[in-house]
Amino acid sequence: MNNNMKSRPKIFRNNDQRGSVLIELMVTAIIFALVVASIAFYFVYHVGTINNGRAQLKLQRVGSLLMEEMARKIREGKSTDLPEEGDSKLMIYYPGTTDTWCFSFDDINKDIQGGPDYDTLNPLEVLDDSQTVGGNTRTHRILCDKLEFVRQGDRVTIQFSLKHDLDNGEGDDDLNISFGSTVKLRG
Repeated sequence: MNNNMKSRPKIFRNNDQRGSVLIELMVTAIIFALVVASIAFYFVYHVGTINNGRAQLKLQRVGSLLMEEMARKIREGKSTDLPEEGDSKLMIYYPGTTDTWCFSFDDINKDIQGGPDYDTLNPLEVLDDSQTVGGNTRTHRILCDKLEFVRQGDRVTIQFSLKHDLDNGEGDDDLNISFGSTVKLRG
């Protein structure tokens, strides 16, 4: 053997074992496949986590907008027709006018409705969560599970909970958030 062969590491010397390169390639391919699969799993998992985070932010934003709208309408009011023990409907009377505003819970469509009287209620627009991308409309429905108003003297407490249906047929990953606030009537 010449000196050049002795100075090389053993892995680069002539190898008399037939098929060893094939086995090394197969082991390398398996390791590579495992690394690629773990990276793909990591990516898919985090995309789902990011989507759930966005859905939760959307739900919190919608709930805050609903609470602000209802609190503003109640705060401007003089009185309500709400009894002390609470209800899912509220009629607000405004000072110096004959104007009124109503909020009601629609148990069938699971949304909060508002309007000038109980006969002309419409769903509040902020609950619409439709998105159209490339001509395809995808709806992640925001539902209201409950709405309750409780009056204590000149204060009205608003409580409601929203549910973000992720529209994938799995009920276990839907998001639920409850909101509550107490507002003082102007009157």
